[in-house]
Amino acid sequence: MRLPALALSVVAGLAGPLSAPVSAQEAFIWTYFAAFPIFPSEARLNLIATQEGALAEENDGGLPGGLIWGRCLSELDAGEVALRFETGTGAAVAGDTVTMTVSGGGLSASAAGTIVNRGLDPTGGPELILPNDSAVLQILRDADVVTYGVDGPAEPPITFDLSTNRAYVAAFLDDCAAVGAGGVLQRGPDAGPGAPVSAGLVPDVGPEISGHVWSRFTEVSPDVFQTIVRIFYAVPETDDVLVSGQCFIGAQGPLVAFSAAADIAGLADGDAADLRFTTAEGRSVDVPGSVVGSFAEVGISGVEVVLQMSDPAWLVIAGDETLRIERVGAQGGFTLTGNGPNSIGTFLSDCADIGALSTGAGQAPSAPIGAQPGFLSCEAFGRVSSRDTGAPLVLNFVNATENYRGLVWIDPNGNLVDIAGLNPGEEIAFNTDPGHVWMATTGPGDCLEMIQPTARQVEYRLTVAN
Repeated sequence: MRLPALALSVVAGLAGPLSAPVSAQEAFIWTYFAAFPIFPSEARLNLIATQEGALAEENDGGLPGGLIWGRCLSELDAGEVALRFETGTGAAVAGDTVTMTVSGGGLSASAAGTIVNRGLDPTGGPELILPNDSAVLQILRDADVVTYGVDGPAEPPITFDLSTNRAYVAAFLDDCAAVGAGGVLQRGPDAGPGAPVSAGLVPDVGPEISGHVWSRFTEVSPDVFQTIVRIFYAVPETDDVLVSGQCFIGAQGPLVAFSAAADIAGLADGDAADLRFTTAEGRSVDVPGSVVGSFAEVGISGVEVVLQMSDPAWLVIAGDETLRIERVGAQGGFTLTGNGPNSIGTFLSDCADIGALSTGAGQAPSAPIGAQPGFLSCEAFGRVSSRDTGAPLVLNFVNATENYRGLVWIDPNGNLVDIAGLNPGEEIAFNTDPGHVWMATTGPGDCLEMIQPTARQVEYRLTVAN
């Protein structure tokens, strides 16, 4: 399974369809595109000089047509750039070697390149393989007006205004230079559309980005060993699965085989490998496992870990709506979203009670994506407890229901501690921690919703009705 690349673009507004130059100093727009697949070796940084009308005419790779196209070759050598120019080449054809001269800002530089047909690429023409600090790239970085062309009498050089968003050239070159050979080209979760790419961060593969959601499947059999309890993080109705969990019965009770897609280049099935799980607040756990699916065309190629129901790793894996997963020592990884605590908590509850599930159960939907920060389903009860993260906060609980609500704290040993009671419309604040788990109950003490606050959260509204 390979995750399709995700394309993000940065554009500044100038109008006009993409066309051949009609006058000296015609203006083009610098754009900075980054493609973030799950496998780092397939990640790309792309820098394109284009025009706004071309942005709606993307090629199969999600890139617009352009006058100049640069891509970072981090998978080959750190900081090298393949730079292609749309220009006349006289009698030269694809595969021929020509010399390009680029001038601007009082400087001039020449370099040899090979002509490449456009095909599905955003640009066709001479392609130069250049070190990040080459004179040609420095001219594009620093000059507002650039002249370029193939050396020889057949095609005179042409001048272009490339001043718009020229800062994107510097961002592209700096990011490319910062990534080592085979390095990770990924955008962090807080980077806005205009932010540069930062090495070492991971792409979001949540429902709003790539369509991945949590879903569960339970099929109960009279023979408990034939009962199926599974959970997936996947694009529905496709083979695009990033996470898979399956409950099975071991010698000491129910266990979970938990697999996640990961970079396993150079490894074979059964090789030892660890998965690292990290929440948005920085809580992290490493779990030992082994490589699976190294030659799989369908399903997960990555790492599988096996966990007991009581393993404290679940406090991280099922403890936050945002979870980063990566193989320890490898490059890459991904950030998944979509209310994992609610879905994983339900899955773990089913697994713990696998011998007592009612027959006739079938597919269970994923948890609602729009749940407020901090929400946990009551089905997670017994699977999570409080622990300190060292990042205390003050959380205001508001009873937004029409009935009385009890407020219970679950201590580190899983014990229930009655803290307060709230009538409709009342609110109360407590010192707490992103690692603490709370529960809202009815008057008799039945669980209605559970809460694990997120970092810097200031309010939680109790909304689940009786």
